[in-house]
Amino acid sequence: MDGQQDDQEHNDTIRELLREMEEHSVGESGHAVRVAVYAVATGERLGMDFEALTRLRQAATLHDVGKIQVDRALLRKIGELAPQEFAELRLHAQKARKVVESLEWLAPALPMIVHHHERWDGAGYPDGLVGQDIPLGARIIAVAEVFDTLTSQVGWREPIPEEEAIAEVKRCSGKMFDPVVVLAFLAIQPLVQPVW
Repeated sequence: MDGQQDDQEHNDTIRELLREMEEHSVGESGHAVRVAVYAVATGERLGMDFEALTRLRQAATLHDVGKIQVDRALLRKIGELAPQEFAELRLHAQKARKVVESLEWLAPALPMIVHHHERWDGAGYPDGLVGQDIPLGARIIAVAEVFDTLTSQVGWREPIPEEEAIAEVKRCSGKMFDPVVVLAFLAIQPLVQPVW
């Protein structure tokens, strides 16, 4: 019974953080949930076990939780960000630590949250991790987030069709994204012929 109670409390906490994210930046909770769905489906395709998928779901849902610590006006800005604004926004990956560090049960998810903007080629942030040094969950979230951002309305850009977003994910395989994760992600997309 304690396990079920813990699960309920954890889910309640995640929902509360999602509410805070949505209040801080409209549309953020919908993005978080979609990214989590894509990420878990990709993780299942890669053969992750139940516990790993649970941690991945938590991390994917809260991947942008650090934005709670970012100036609300910046998150709501219409149009492209200036270089200094973009630099401030990038800090959300590290600021996630402040938001969740007191929640011990989220400790296994934190590296995925912090490193979801790392790139396969090492050109990402915050630490410039390369290849398999990036936690697998973070590599999965990276693909899922970019796909959802491309296909959703955001303040600085109109959404693009899913076919174009899929083409962009393919183009970035081996540069931004782990090629194996890309294959798994593509395999779960209804618009793509099976690749496995």
